[in-house]
Amino acid sequence: MTSSHRLTLRVRLEDVVALTFFLLNLLLRMLFRGLERQNLSPADVLIIIPAVTLLLGKELVHYFVAGMPERASSSQRPWDFVRPYWEIIRDWFPFLVILLMYYSLWGDATLLLVGNDRDQALMALDQRLFGFQASLVLERVVSPWLTAGMDVAYFYHILNIPLVACFIYIFRNRARFREMMSGLMVVSFLGLLGYLLVPAIGPIYTFRNQYTVPLRQSVWLFNREVDFMDFARIRRDVFPSMHVAISFVVWLYAYRNSKKLFWILSPLILSLWFSTVYLRYHYLVDVLAGLILAPLSYWLANGLFHRFGEIPVPVALPASWAARLPWLAKPRDGAVTKKAAEGR
Repeated sequence: MTSSHRLTLRVRLEDVVALTFFLLNLLLRMLFRGLERQNLSPADVLIIIPAVTLLLGKELVHYFVAGMPERASSSQRPWDFVRPYWEIIRDWFPFLVILLMYYSLWGDATLLLVGNDRDQALMALDQRLFGFQASLVLERVVSPWLTAGMDVAYFYHILNIPLVACFIYIFRNRARFREMMSGLMVVSFLGLLGYLLVPAIGPIYTFRNQYTVPLRQSVWLFNREVDFMDFARIRRDVFPSMHVAISFVVWLYAYRNSKKLFWILSPLILSLWFSTVYLRYHYLVDVLAGLILAPLSYWLANGLFHRFGEIPVPVALPASWAARLPWLAKPRDGAVTKKAAEGR
Protein backbone atom coordinates (compact mmCIF):
# COMPACT_ATOMS: atom_id res chain seq x y z
CA MET A 1 0.00 0.00 0.00
CA THR A 2 1.59 3.30 -1.07
CA SER A 3 1.42 6.56 0.82
CA SER A 4 -0.95 7.92 -1.83
CA HIS A 5 -3.52 5.38 -0.62
CA ARG A 6 -3.56 6.59 2.96
CA LEU A 7 -5.70 9.04 4.84
CA THR A 8 -4.66 10.80 8.00
CA LEU A 9 -7.10 10.99 10.89
CA ARG A 10 -6.46 13.73 13.41
CA VAL A 11 -7.34 12.22 16.76
CA ARG A 12 -7.91 14.81 19.43
CA LEU A 13 -6.17 14.79 22.79
CA GLU A 14 -9.56 14.47 24.49
CA ASP A 15 -10.19 11.20 22.64
CA VAL A 16 -6.71 9.83 23.37
CA VAL A 17 -7.20 10.34 27.11
CA ALA A 18 -10.58 8.60 26.99
CA LEU A 19 -9.27 5.72 24.87
CA THR A 20 -6.43 5.22 27.34
CA PHE A 21 -8.91 4.96 30.20
CA PHE A 22 -11.23 2.55 28.39
CA LEU A 23 -8.37 0.29 27.28
CA LEU A 24 -6.89 0.28 30.78
CA ASN A 25 -10.31 -0.55 32.20
CA LEU A 26 -10.78 -3.34 29.69
CA LEU A 27 -7.31 -4.72 30.42
CA LEU A 28 -8.03 -4.80 34.15
CA ARG A 29 -11.32 -6.62 33.62
CA MET A 30 -9.72 -9.20 31.35
CA LEU A 31 -6.80 -9.71 33.74
CA PHE A 32 -8.89 -10.17 36.86
CA ARG A 33 -11.37 -12.40 35.08
CA GLY A 34 -8.45 -14.56 34.00
CA LEU A 35 -7.17 -14.73 37.57
CA GLU A 36 -10.72 -15.52 38.76
CA ARG A 37 -10.48 -12.82 41.35
CA GLN A 38 -14.02 -11.75 40.65
CA ASN A 39 -17.05 -13.02 38.78
CA LEU A 40 -17.34 -10.66 35.84
CA SER A 41 -20.06 -10.99 33.25
CA PRO A 42 -19.47 -10.30 29.55
CA ALA A 43 -21.97 -7.49 30.01
CA ASP A 44 -19.35 -5.66 32.08
CA VAL A 45 -17.36 -4.79 28.97
CA LEU A 46 -20.28 -3.83 26.75
CA ILE A 47 -20.06 -0.19 27.82
CA ILE A 48 -16.33 -0.11 26.99
CA ILE A 49 -16.34 -1.65 23.51
CA PRO A 50 -18.98 0.74 22.11
CA ALA A 51 -17.10 3.66 23.65
CA VAL A 52 -13.89 2.72 21.86
CA THR A 53 -15.84 2.18 18.64
CA LEU A 54 -17.55 5.56 19.00
CA LEU A 55 -14.27 7.37 19.51
CA LEU A 56 -12.53 5.75 16.54
CA GLY A 57 -15.63 5.90 14.36
CA LYS A 58 -16.09 9.57 15.20
CA GLU A 59 -12.75 10.44 13.63
CA LEU A 60 -13.58 8.43 10.49
CA VAL A 61 -16.93 10.20 10.20
CA HIS A 62 -15.20 13.51 10.74
CA TYR A 63 -12.80 12.78 7.90
CA PHE A 64 -15.55 11.90 5.46
CA VAL A 65 -18.03 14.59 6.54
CA ALA A 66 -16.10 17.56 7.86
CA GLY A 67 -12.48 16.86 7.01
CA MET A 68 -12.69 15.77 3.36
CA PRO A 69 -10.90 17.85 0.75
CA GLU A 70 -12.92 20.65 -0.79
CA ARG A 71 -14.56 19.88 -4.13
CA ALA A 72 -16.34 22.20 -6.50
CA SER A 73 -18.99 19.74 -7.66
CA SER A 74 -22.62 20.13 -6.73
CA SER A 75 -22.47 16.83 -4.81
CA GLN A 76 -20.49 18.73 -2.19
CA ARG A 77 -23.52 20.78 -1.17
CA PRO A 78 -25.12 18.21 1.20
CA TRP A 79 -21.80 17.91 3.04
CA ASP A 80 -21.62 21.69 3.29
CA PHE A 81 -24.95 21.57 5.12
CA VAL A 82 -23.92 18.74 7.46
CA ARG A 83 -20.39 19.96 8.19
CA PRO A 84 -21.08 22.74 10.74
CA TYR A 85 -23.52 20.59 12.71
CA TRP A 86 -21.09 17.71 12.77
CA GLU A 87 -18.34 20.02 14.01
CA ILE A 88 -20.56 21.00 16.95
CA ILE A 89 -21.27 17.34 17.76
CA ARG A 90 -17.57 16.53 17.58
CA ASP A 91 -16.64 19.44 19.85
CA TRP A 92 -19.19 18.50 22.52
CA PHE A 93 -18.69 14.75 22.27
CA PRO A 94 -16.39 14.59 25.36
CA PHE A 95 -19.42 15.14 27.60
CA LEU A 96 -20.85 11.80 26.46
CA VAL A 97 -17.45 10.16 26.80
CA ILE A 98 -17.02 11.32 30.40
CA LEU A 99 -20.38 9.74 31.26
CA LEU A 100 -19.28 6.51 29.58
CA MET A 101 -16.04 6.58 31.57
CA TYR A 102 -17.91 7.08 34.83
CA TYR A 103 -20.53 4.39 34.20
CA SER A 104 -17.94 1.89 33.01
CA LEU A 105 -17.24 1.55 36.76
CA TRP A 106 -20.84 0.58 37.55
CA GLY A 107 -21.34 -2.29 39.97
CA ASP A 108 -18.28 -3.74 41.67
CA ALA A 109 -15.78 -2.64 39.02
CA THR A 110 -14.20 -0.23 41.52
CA LEU A 111 -13.02 -3.24 43.54
CA LEU A 112 -10.88 -4.63 40.72
CA LEU A 113 -7.53 -3.41 42.03
CA VAL A 114 -8.31 -3.11 45.74
CA GLY A 115 -10.73 -5.75 46.98
CA ASN A 116 -11.91 -3.97 50.15
CA ASP A 117 -13.45 -0.58 50.83
CA ARG A 118 -10.96 1.90 52.27
CA ASP A 119 -13.38 3.95 54.36
CA GLN A 120 -11.60 3.12 57.60
CA ALA A 121 -8.35 4.49 56.20
CA LEU A 122 -10.08 7.67 55.01
CA MET A 123 -11.74 8.17 58.40
CA ALA A 124 -8.40 7.67 60.15
CA LEU A 125 -6.78 10.20 57.82
CA ASP A 126 -9.54 12.71 58.54
CA GLN A 127 -9.01 12.22 62.26
CA ARG A 128 -5.25 12.65 61.93
CA LEU A 129 -5.39 15.73 59.71
CA PHE A 130 -8.41 17.55 61.14
CA GLY A 131 -9.11 15.94 64.50
CA PHE A 132 -12.80 15.27 63.81
CA GLN A 133 -15.30 13.70 61.42
CA ALA A 134 -16.84 16.62 59.56
CA SER A 135 -20.22 15.13 58.70
CA LEU A 136 -20.81 14.26 62.38
CA VAL A 137 -19.78 17.73 63.55
CA LEU A 138 -22.08 19.38 61.00
CA GLU A 139 -25.11 17.74 62.62
CA ARG A 140 -25.15 20.78 64.90
CA VAL A 141 -26.18 23.06 62.02
CA VAL A 142 -28.54 20.72 60.17
CA SER A 143 -31.92 22.27 59.39
CA PRO A 144 -34.59 21.56 56.78
CA TRP A 145 -33.98 24.76 54.82
CA LEU A 146 -30.20 24.43 54.91
CA THR A 147 -30.55 20.85 53.71
CA ALA A 148 -32.76 22.02 50.83
CA GLY A 149 -30.17 24.64 49.93
CA MET A 150 -27.37 22.10 50.01
CA ASP A 151 -29.39 19.76 47.79
CA VAL A 152 -29.65 22.56 45.23
CA ALA A 153 -25.93 23.31 45.53
CA TYR A 154 -25.04 19.64 45.05
CA PHE A 155 -27.32 19.35 42.01
CA TYR A 156 -25.73 22.48 40.53
CA HIS A 157 -22.76 20.28 39.64
CA ILE A 158 -24.75 19.02 36.64
CA LEU A 159 -25.37 22.58 35.40
CA ASN A 160 -21.95 24.06 36.12
CA ILE A 161 -20.07 22.35 33.29
CA PRO A 162 -22.44 23.17 30.38
CA LEU A 163 -22.92 26.72 31.72
CA VAL A 164 -19.22 27.58 31.53
CA ALA A 165 -18.69 25.48 28.39
CA CYS A 166 -21.49 27.31 26.55
CA PHE A 167 -20.05 30.68 27.54
CA ILE A 168 -16.61 29.74 26.21
CA TYR A 169 -18.02 28.15 23.06
CA ILE A 170 -20.07 31.23 22.20
CA PHE A 171 -17.84 34.10 23.35
CA ARG A 172 -14.30 32.72 23.11
CA ASN A 173 -12.35 30.95 20.38
CA ARG A 174 -12.56 27.25 19.74
CA ALA A 175 -9.13 26.55 21.20
CA ARG A 176 -10.28 27.77 24.63
CA PHE A 177 -13.27 25.45 24.49
CA ARG A 178 -11.11 22.47 23.58
CA GLU A 179 -8.73 23.35 26.40
CA MET A 180 -11.62 23.03 28.81
CA MET A 181 -12.71 19.72 27.25
CA SER A 182 -9.16 18.43 27.66
CA GLY A 183 -9.07 19.58 31.27
CA LEU A 184 -12.35 17.82 32.03
CA MET A 185 -11.11 14.64 30.40
CA VAL A 186 -7.81 14.64 32.31
CA VAL A 187 -9.41 15.33 35.70
CA SER A 188 -12.01 12.63 35.03
CA PHE A 189 -9.29 10.14 34.07
CA LEU A 190 -7.26 10.80 37.23
CA GLY A 191 -10.32 10.98 39.48
CA LEU A 192 -11.70 7.65 38.23
CA LEU A 193 -8.30 6.08 38.82
CA GLY A 194 -8.73 7.28 42.40
CA TYR A 195 -11.99 5.33 42.61
CA LEU A 196 -10.10 2.20 41.55
CA LEU A 197 -7.15 2.75 43.89
CA VAL A 198 -9.17 3.90 46.92
CA PRO A 199 -12.66 2.38 46.73
CA ALA A 200 -14.98 3.73 49.42
CA ILE A 201 -18.71 4.13 50.01
CA GLY A 202 -18.66 7.36 52.06
CA PRO A 203 -19.82 8.58 55.47
CA ILE A 204 -23.51 8.40 54.55
CA TYR A 205 -23.15 4.63 54.93
CA THR A 206 -20.24 4.21 57.32
CA PHE A 207 -21.69 6.60 59.94
CA ARG A 208 -25.36 5.83 59.38
CA ASN A 209 -25.71 4.37 62.88
CA GLN A 210 -24.03 7.40 64.48
CA TYR A 211 -26.09 10.16 62.91
CA THR A 212 -28.75 11.50 65.27
CA VAL A 213 -30.14 14.28 63.05
CA PRO A 214 -31.71 13.18 59.75
CA LEU A 215 -31.22 15.27 56.62
CA ARG A 216 -34.88 16.09 56.15
CA GLN A 217 -36.40 18.96 54.24
CA SER A 218 -39.96 19.72 53.24
CA VAL A 219 -39.63 20.58 49.55
CA TRP A 220 -40.96 17.64 47.52
CA LEU A 221 -39.04 18.60 44.37
CA PHE A 222 -35.71 18.53 46.22
CA ASN A 223 -36.50 15.05 47.57
CA ARG A 224 -36.97 13.81 44.01
CA GLU A 225 -33.68 15.47 43.03
CA VAL A 226 -31.82 13.64 45.80
CA ASP A 227 -33.42 10.35 44.81
CA PHE A 228 -32.28 10.89 41.24
CA MET A 229 -28.71 11.76 42.26
CA ASP A 230 -28.49 8.68 44.47
CA PHE A 231 -29.84 6.49 41.70
CA ALA A 232 -27.42 7.92 39.14
CA ARG A 233 -24.29 7.40 41.25
CA ILE A 234 -21.99 4.42 41.00
CA ARG A 235 -21.44 2.57 44.29
CA ARG A 236 -17.96 3.82 45.13
CA ASP A 237 -17.25 7.39 44.00
CA VAL A 238 -15.76 8.92 47.11
CA PHE A 239 -12.01 9.50 46.78
CA PRO A 240 -11.29 12.02 45.40
CA SER A 241 -14.45 14.11 45.38
CA MET A 242 -15.17 14.57 41.70
CA HIS A 243 -17.82 17.14 42.52
CA VAL A 244 -15.02 19.23 43.98
CA ALA A 245 -12.33 18.40 41.42
CA ILE A 246 -14.45 18.90 38.31
CA SER A 247 -16.15 22.05 39.57
CA PHE A 248 -12.75 23.49 40.52
CA VAL A 249 -11.37 22.75 37.04
CA VAL A 250 -14.41 24.40 35.47
CA TRP A 251 -13.97 27.36 37.83
CA LEU A 252 -10.35 27.73 36.71
CA TYR A 253 -11.40 27.79 33.07
CA ALA A 254 -14.05 30.34 33.94
CA TYR A 255 -11.33 32.51 35.49
CA ARG A 256 -9.15 32.08 32.39
CA ASN A 257 -11.94 33.21 30.10
CA SER A 258 -13.98 35.71 32.14
CA LYS A 259 -13.15 37.15 35.55
CA LYS A 260 -16.76 38.33 35.84
CA LEU A 261 -18.11 34.83 35.25
CA PHE A 262 -15.59 33.50 37.75
CA TRP A 263 -16.87 35.77 40.54
CA ILE A 264 -20.53 35.15 39.66
CA LEU A 265 -19.95 31.40 40.01
CA SER A 266 -17.91 31.67 43.23
CA PRO A 267 -20.77 31.32 45.76
CA LEU A 268 -22.27 28.44 43.78
CA ILE A 269 -18.97 26.58 43.59
CA LEU A 270 -18.11 27.10 47.27
CA SER A 271 -21.61 26.01 48.30
CA LEU A 272 -21.20 22.91 46.15
CA TRP A 273 -17.99 21.99 47.96
CA PHE A 274 -19.61 22.46 51.36
CA SER A 275 -22.64 20.39 50.31
CA THR A 276 -20.49 17.33 49.57
CA VAL A 277 -19.63 17.07 53.27
CA TYR A 278 -22.90 18.41 54.70
CA LEU A 279 -24.92 15.86 52.72
CA ARG A 280 -22.59 13.12 54.02
CA TYR A 281 -21.29 11.97 50.65
CA HIS A 282 -17.63 12.73 51.32
CA TYR A 283 -14.96 12.82 54.00
CA LEU A 284 -12.92 16.00 54.31
CA VAL A 285 -9.88 14.25 52.89
CA ASP A 286 -11.90 13.55 49.71
CA VAL A 287 -12.51 17.27 49.34
CA LEU A 288 -8.83 18.00 49.96
CA ALA A 289 -7.83 15.46 47.32
CA GLY A 290 -10.22 17.10 44.84
CA LEU A 291 -8.76 20.53 45.58
CA ILE A 292 -5.26 19.21 44.88
CA LEU A 293 -6.24 17.20 41.81
CA ALA A 294 -8.00 20.07 40.02
CA PRO A 295 -5.09 22.51 39.52
CA LEU A 296 -2.79 19.58 38.73
CA SER A 297 -5.19 18.42 36.00
CA TYR A 298 -5.64 21.98 34.74
CA TRP A 299 -1.88 22.48 34.36
CA LEU A 300 -1.31 19.04 32.84
CA ALA A 301 -4.21 19.26 30.38
CA ASN A 302 -3.24 22.72 29.12
CA GLY A 303 0.36 21.63 28.61
CA LEU A 304 -0.67 18.48 26.75
CA PHE A 305 -3.21 20.34 24.65
CA HIS A 306 -0.77 22.94 23.39
CA ARG A 307 1.71 20.22 22.48
CA PHE A 308 -0.58 17.39 21.32
CA GLY A 309 -3.88 19.07 20.49
CA GLU A 310 -4.40 16.79 17.50
CA ILE A 311 -2.40 13.64 16.87
CA PRO A 312 -2.08 12.40 13.26
CA VAL A 313 -2.98 8.74 12.76
CA PRO A 314 -2.30 7.43 9.23
CA VAL A 315 -4.78 4.82 8.03
CA ALA A 316 -4.10 2.61 4.99
CA LEU A 317 -6.80 2.54 2.34
CA PRO A 318 -7.69 -0.47 0.15
CA ALA A 319 -6.61 0.21 -3.42
CA SER A 320 -10.20 -0.36 -4.58
CA TRP A 321 -11.38 2.56 -2.43
CA ALA A 322 -8.82 4.88 -3.95
CA ALA A 323 -9.84 3.75 -7.43
CA ARG A 324 -13.54 4.38 -6.84
CA LEU A 325 -13.09 7.54 -4.81
CA PRO A 326 -10.07 9.35 -6.28
CA TRP A 327 -10.20 12.21 -3.81
CA LEU A 328 -9.39 9.75 -1.00
CA ALA A 329 -6.09 8.93 -2.64
CA LYS A 330 -4.88 12.52 -2.58
CA PRO A 331 -2.11 12.83 0.03
CA ARG A 332 -2.98 15.14 2.88
CA ASP A 333 -0.64 17.02 5.15
CA GLY A 334 -0.01 14.88 8.23
CA ALA A 335 1.76 17.56 10.22
CA VAL A 336 -0.01 18.93 13.23
CA THR A 337 0.23 22.68 13.23
CA LYS A 338 -0.51 24.96 16.11
CA LYS A 339 -3.52 26.22 14.17
CA ALA A 340 -4.86 22.66 13.86
CA ALA A 341 -4.28 21.99 17.55
CA GLU A 342 -6.28 25.09 18.38
CA GLY A 343 -9.31 23.86 16.45
CA ARG A 344 -8.64 26.08 13.40
